[in-house]
Amino acid sequence: MYRKALDTTSWMRAQDLVREKESRGAWDDPQASPKVLIDDAVKSFLQGIAPDNGGKAKSTTRKIRALFLGVNAEWVTKTRRTFSAGLVEYCRHEGLTVMTQLTVPVLTDFTASWKCGPLHRSKRIQLLRRFFRFAMASEWCEKNPALELEQAKVKATRAQPTLPFDGETLPEAGPQWKAIMAQVQPNPKLLALTLLMRFAGLRISDACCFHQSRILPDKSILLYAHKTGEPVVVPIHEELERALAQITTNSAGYYFWSGESAVMTATDNWRRRFAQAFQRAGIEGGHPHRFRDTFAVDLLLRGVPIDQVSALLGHSAVKITEQHYLAFVAARRKQIAEAVRRAWASGASNHHGS
Repeated sequence: MYRKALDTTSWMRAQDLVREKESRGAWDDPQASPKVLIDDAVKSFLQGIAPDNGGKAKSTTRKIRALFLGVNAEWVTKTRRTFSAGLVEYCRHEGLTVMTQLTVPVLTDFTASWKCGPLHRSKRIQLLRRFFRFAMASEWCEKNPALELEQAKVKATRAQPTLPFDGETLPEAGPQWKAIMAQVQPNPKLLALTLLMRFAGLRISDACCFHQSRILPDKSILLYAHKTGEPVVVPIHEELERALAQITTNSAGYYFWSGESAVMTATDNWRRRFAQAFQRAGIEGGHPHRFRDTFAVDLLLRGVPIDQVSALLGHSAVKITEQHYLAFVAARRKQIAEAVRRAWASGASNHHGS
C-alpha cells in the first residue's frame, strides 16, 4: 500500500499513473531524475565552501554555515541575541525533504523569518542564489528560485576609517603602545598574542589558533596560501620571536588555543582579556583589530608599496586596501612627492655647478 501525491488534480490522470506504475512493478520511474534530499544537498554544498581556509579568518565560513545550519545556541550571548533557524531546520519544521520542494513561496517565507539589516539580508540572498547555482550544476533542480527574492536597496557606504595605535607616528615610540605593553608584558601569552597581531597583521581569530607549523624554517610566518598554492609569508619580528620562545605550545601544537573548543569561544575569551588591558591602559576605543591596522599603516609609512601591503593583509584587491587606509596612502604619497622634489632640487644644483 502506497500513499503518495501524484502532482495532479485529475482523477483519471491519477488512475492512469497508478496503472502505469503497477504494470512496471515499481513505484518510482527509472527514467525520472532522482530526488535529492535537502540535507544531503546542503551538506555537499558546505563541503565545498573553504574546506581549508589556509589560515584566513573563519568568520566568513561560520556565517555561511549559519544560514544553512542555523546559529549554534552556544554563540547566543548577551551581545549576540539574534537567533534565526537555518534552512535545514526550517525545512524540517515545514515538512520539506527534497530539493524540488524549495519553491519561490517557500524561500520567501524562509527569508521573512530573518531578523537582520538590509545589507546582511542582501548577502544572504546572494548566498542562496549561489547554493541553487550549485544545485543546478549538480542537476538537482532545473531553476534557481532564489533569483526571484527581492533584495533591499543598500546605500553605498564608505569604509570605516582605520584607527592604528598612535596615529601616523611609529607605534613603538608612541604613548598608546607603551601603555599597552605595560599591561600585557606581565602575561607572556597575552604579550605574544599582541605582538603576533602587531607584527604579522593577523586577525584575532587567526592569531588565537596560531599553530607552530606556521613558523617556517627560514624564520618567517605563513599568513595564508593563494588559490594557486603560492604561500604569502612575512618575516618574523625579533621581538615576536622572543615572546613566542617564552611560551610552550600544547600537545596539539597551538600557542593560544586548546584545539578542542570552538575557535569563536577562544576568540571571545581573548577579546575580554584585551578589553580589560585597554581599559587599564586608558585607551578609548581599544580593539584587537587595531593591531592589524597598526601593522598595515606602519608598513605604508615605511615605504612598503600598497600592493604588497594588500597581499600581506589577504585583501582580494588593492582597492579594498586603499579604501581602508586612504588617509595614510595620501600621507605616503606626500612623502614620495617631497622626496622627489628634494631629488630634483639636488640634481638641479649639481647640474648648474657642473
